[in-house]
Amino acid sequence: MAPLPRPQASTVRAIYEAYEAANKAYDSWGLSVGEMGTECDRALFYNFRWASQPEEIDGRKLSIFRTGDRWEEVLVSDLERIGVEVYDQQDRIRLVHGFVRGKCDGKAVGVPEAPATEHLCEFKSSNDKGFKEIVKHGCQKAKPLHYTQCQLGMYAFGLTRCLYYVVNKNDDARYVERLHFDLEFCLRQLARAERIVFTDAPPSRISDNPDFFGCRFCKHKAVCHEGAMPRVSCRTCLHFQPERGGDCHVSCARWSKPLGIEEQRSACPAMLFLPALVPFEQIDCDPEAETITYRTPSGALWIDGAANDNEPGSTNA
Repeated sequence: MAPLPRPQASTVRAIYEAYEAANKAYDSWGLSVGEMGTECDRALFYNFRWASQPEEIDGRKLSIFRTGDRWEEVLVSDLERIGVEVYDQQDRIRLVHGFVRGKCDGKAVGVPEAPATEHLCEFKSSNDKGFKEIVKHGCQKAKPLHYTQCQLGMYAFGLTRCLYYVVNKNDDARYVERLHFDLEFCLRQLARAERIVFTDAPPSRISDNPDFFGCRFCKHKAVCHEGAMPRVSCRTCLHFQPERGGDCHVSCARWSKPLGIEEQRSACPAMLFLPALVPFEQIDCDPEAETITYRTPSGALWIDGAANDNEPGSTNA
């Protein structure tokens, strides 16, 4: 018989619970530059459309995030200690009509390898395994999300070099790589983002096998592979309309009005699921009644519409 695990100390549990109580669920306005290196287009589409419920982050993981923020301060101090000037920290990145969004860790001049060249700064902390992969393979191969983030940051600010600076959290080892700007790579990523934002149809999966490594731990696995209904919000409604030419402006085609972030979270009584997100067979629609009828895998009918308050999967004559 295996020994029983020791219970978690009440003090530790209270600290983690305090972190959780202070953490607010966060919905991204658009696509994060830190996510744009994600290999699966459908995962990015689901992120943008808020297809799944916000992730519940436990207190220990929240504590790790806080430690990462402190490491950023240390890495800035490291650079300033050797005469590098770091500035414009947390400058905003806005691309593709504002739908690709983020902040930079800073910009720098005085980097020893090229003192006169202005660099974008990207600071990361890593566990020992991840750090060794970065050292062995470099940023682009080992951390494609980081690489894409650096490239889009350089594009946003018109820079040609990025100082990618990583610390090993296990032993304080440091790694620095100067990344060169790749315009072709950025243009492909921006065109990809535009397609994802302005489509109503989920792109192809990275794999149809739910046990594929890239799918197994995806937060959208239930919606993508397991037939779960998407989250109710304006983002999953067929009336949702991203707008070109602004800063992440979206509107409702049903009511012909712009939508604020809080409005999008709650949706309205006229909300109709985007049919491509519904895991049932569409068999009818009634534009005047504003309803769409689906057949579920069990053969029952479900009518999605403003006057229908039944749960998905209910039987309707």
